[in-house]
Amino acid sequence: MPDTAPTHFALISSGSDGDIFPFFGLGKALVGRGHRVTLATNDRYQTLAEDQGFGFRPLVSSAEADSVFENADSWHPLRSALITLRFRAQCARRQYEMIASLVRDSRAVLVVNPWVLAASVVKERLAPPMATILVNPWQIPSIDAPPVMPGVSLPTWAPGPMGRFYWWTFDRLVDLIVGPDINRLRQSLDLRPVRRILRWPVPPDLAIGLFPAWYGPPQPDWPAGIRLAGFLHYDGPTNLDLPVELREFCRGGPPPVAFTFGSRMMHAADLFREALSACRTIGTRGVFLTRYPVQLPRPLPPEVRHYEFAPLRELLPLCAALVHHGGIGTIARALAAGTPQLIVPQAYDQFDNARRIERLGAGEQLKRGRRTAPCIATALARLTAPAVQARCRALAAEYANSDCLDRAVRWLEELANTRQNVVAAARPDD
Repeated sequence: MPDTAPTHFALISSGSDGDIFPFFGLGKALVGRGHRVTLATNDRYQTLAEDQGFGFRPLVSSAEADSVFENADSWHPLRSALITLRFRAQCARRQYEMIASLVRDSRAVLVVNPWVLAASVVKERLAPPMATILVNPWQIPSIDAPPVMPGVSLPTWAPGPMGRFYWWTFDRLVDLIVGPDINRLRQSLDLRPVRRILRWPVPPDLAIGLFPAWYGPPQPDWPAGIRLAGFLHYDGPTNLDLPVELREFCRGGPPPVAFTFGSRMMHAADLFREALSACRTIGTRGVFLTRYPVQLPRPLPPEVRHYEFAPLRELLPLCAALVHHGGIGTIARALAAGTPQLIVPQAYDQFDNARRIERLGAGEQLKRGRRTAPCIATALARLTAPAVQARCRALAAEYANSDCLDRAVRWLEELANTRQNVVAAARPDD
């Protein structure tokens, strides 16, 4: 008899909104197609997950996540890697146990953020079908087109031996940070120790890039089998509309400039102070977005408004420009809206995203030492020029043609069906 029960997709991610919202988008689409979904992530997202019809398992607690984000070093170009990798490694044992419990369901398919280090151990030990979700091209080591790394990047002209040594050194540094915890976990499971831990000792069955080829062109030295779906159209629950007073403010005069420095950024007081001064310098109105209003200068003038959250899909079409940190979710929403971007990268993938936006002609970045009101004001004047606005509108038209979500979900279903067919073929006839 054919088996028609729905697949159980276990979605595993951690980090900020930009790391987690793509999994909400995938989960919502999968539930809409009749599948069962469990989301494992920071427990502050539990209510939102349950509202979407997902099961929920805590990957880390809100208190643990806040302890990382509250540390100013988490936003330092170099020290951030040490803080976040060490935290992820220390959580690996309990996360392994939680993820392993999900795959006891024979219908479970893991869909994971590769920075959840325990997931690769589950794959090697228990062999569930597993897809990795790459939210940006920065996550893919390359010599042919090196991503921009905080600190020291591999030059684009680097010959092969230099590139191989660069990535060997990078992997070795990562192993020094996470290796002891990961290899202790592996030893307890009778798995041999490994090096170059981020290179997936057992590769996933499917790797999906949630970005288009025009943003991150595939390279000859990328791992085989990466499939690019395009940017995913999701930046929060659809029942969150733009506040009426914010919409009226945006429409009540010249389009304002929006400023946001990350959904979990708690250390942007200097940036908001310079942003306010820049608004006064060029006579523009502003919208400041942060969940941590203690960072804001007080009092704000009437021409600058603060909101803890606003859906960018509705806000950005009403704005003249966006000043932000360079997170991939914010990048994608600004591209979709055709909004010029001024990027102030702090750490992680933000430097690479900023460089890609510059190459596309959709914005600029402000480097350290130039994050002052005069520099912000001058850059905003350039970004509101007709040529930049026309280029942004052209990119928005390309973005609008993407059916990323449908494509990614179909690939996940194909993975699930392949595994179920293999299992069915191994069963004796009824």
